[in-house]
Amino acid sequence: MSYDELAERLAADDRERRVAAFPDGSVDDYYAAFDAAGERIAEREAFGDRIASGDSDAVPIEREAREPGGQAVNAARQVHALGDDPTLYGHLEDPVFEALPFEATSMGDPSRVSVFPFDDDALLFAERSSDVANWSLGDLEAAAPSGDAVEALAADAVCCGNWASIDGLTDALETLAAGSLAAGTFVLDPGPVRTRSHGAVTDLLEALGDLDETAAVVYSVNRSELEYTAAAIGADSDASGVDADLERLESVREMAGITAAVLHETEHAAVATRAETTVVENVSVDDPRRRTGAGDRFGAGLAVARARNWDWETALALGNCAASYYVATGETGTRDELRSFLDD
Repeated sequence: MSYDELAERLAADDRERRVAAFPDGSVDDYYAAFDAAGERIAEREAFGDRIASGDSDAVPIEREAREPGGQAVNAARQVHALGDDPTLYGHLEDPVFEALPFEATSMGDPSRVSVFPFDDDALLFAERSSDVANWSLGDLEAAAPSGDAVEALAADAVCCGNWASIDGLTDALETLAAGSLAAGTFVLDPGPVRTRSHGAVTDLLEALGDLDETAAVVYSVNRSELEYTAAAIGADSDASGVDADLERLESVREMAGITAAVLHETEHAAVATRAETTVVENVSVDDPRRRTGAGDRFGAGLAVARARNWDWETALALGNCAASYYVATGETGTRDELRSFLDD
């Protein structure tokens, strides 16, 4: 079983790897919303109904937490929690990032995200920073001590996120490919790809294929993102359930010419590689506390595992466990915490 193997490896393999993460960053404010009686609104639909009803001019809200966020930031936090050495290049110009317990270099102002974590689903209101939207590889080169982006990102693994919000990221990937980026594994979680055109998605996949010449590229998406990516390349599936997931993953991986395409979802994770397809059932969570950011923890866990050349089944298991622990607790799990979580 993959989770038995995972527990053993979490206990035994403690040699530190270097993992780089880039390029976004956000300040995430978490809010609760209340109805006319002062009771917390638990469901997203009820919140929408409250706004749409017009019964009152205002919906009371209360900020419960302010946290560092962004896909790269979340991934770096998970990498650190698992005992590896993250190097973060993000948009971190806010006091909320000062307490990050690892090497972090800022490239500008972060985005601002207001999160309403309802019981059934989260609702996000995002104000994208112009520094994030207009980011280019030149910004990383200006911030890096060496002045060389390829050198700055050379690592056992790289976590890259939020392509959907950063217009220049495809060009940056092409430049990294031309510079022969030396990364053992390069995990890209593109974010909400439906905000970009089919042509932009195709260009991204082609850039990832070029990058795969010197790094093992992994394209990591949720089901909605996978379906849109498959549609962008004209590769839909007539199957259903996990068979449809695997068919789409294989089509995306083959078209891009990359090492692997990965799905992370509530019920299972799946991967298509050049040699195999693998599905690993997820760890169940009876009382979800927080969903926003779980996919970032999954990608970081996957990167940590593949940096150690763990097999794909165990790598998916670590991604699942990191994500499920975060959903269950709202916290980023350490090795010991994930092992206890599995025991429970």
